[in-house]
Amino acid sequence: MSNIRKKTEKSFYRIEDLKAAKKILMLLDGYRRLNIEDFAWADKEVKEGKMGVKFSKDWKKIREVMLKFAREAGSQRRLLNLAALQQILIQAGLVISAITTLLVTLSMVAFLFHYEWAKLVPEILSYAFIPLAIGIVIMLAGPPLISRKISLELEKFFARKKDLVLKADPTLKDAAQKIINSISEAIKTGDLKVKKKKDRELGLFNIDYDGIKIIKKPSLFRKYYVVLLEGT
Repeated sequence: MSNIRKKTEKSFYRIEDLKAAKKILMLLDGYRRLNIEDFAWADKEVKEGKMGVKFSKDWKKIREVMLKFAREAGSQRRLLNLAALQQILIQAGLVISAITTLLVTLSMVAFLFHYEWAKLVPEILSYAFIPLAIGIVIMLAGPPLISRKISLELEKFFARKKDLVLKADPTLKDAAQKIINSISEAIKTGDLKVKKKKDRELGLFNIDYDGIKIIKKPSLFRKYYVVLLEGT
């Protein structure tokens, strides 16, 4: 029994920082979807020992895989630009929504309380209506269209680099699964203290992992799933 327990313990990473573990998990999971980003920050987190000694040894192989993806991403600069444009449109949409809400609120307050400047509101709205309407249309239609374009380009990339993807995916998936298992185990044993339900939630692009339960699906403003660690 003692030997079995020691063997089981060796399969887990000794997570020291829950926040760092969640970020690195999402990084590895994102690379499986060719969500390429700089990971110098992750090198720093690992070097500081936030993921434990065992992970720091595995990290050498993991980062080699990600470096190969990053090199290939150089030829996919258009995708990165599209992703950046998508985020800009989403942020612009949030600003437009806030402005629209503010104008409507001001209008209601002005008319309810009969403020003198209430008569200016219709004029302001008449000037703002067209730009706001155009902005809302772009906000609603832009990101989905860009997502579709990115998906088509990624399908082409997968077709061209099928061998690279098939060889790399198991390494990234295995590392991600180990992090999920390690976080779950650390919470169960009390090595990681969690105070809120949100601490047990993870953000993932892929959901082919064990020990997770989907609680939120991707949306217009969020590209990833929110999942809950089972049994914690």
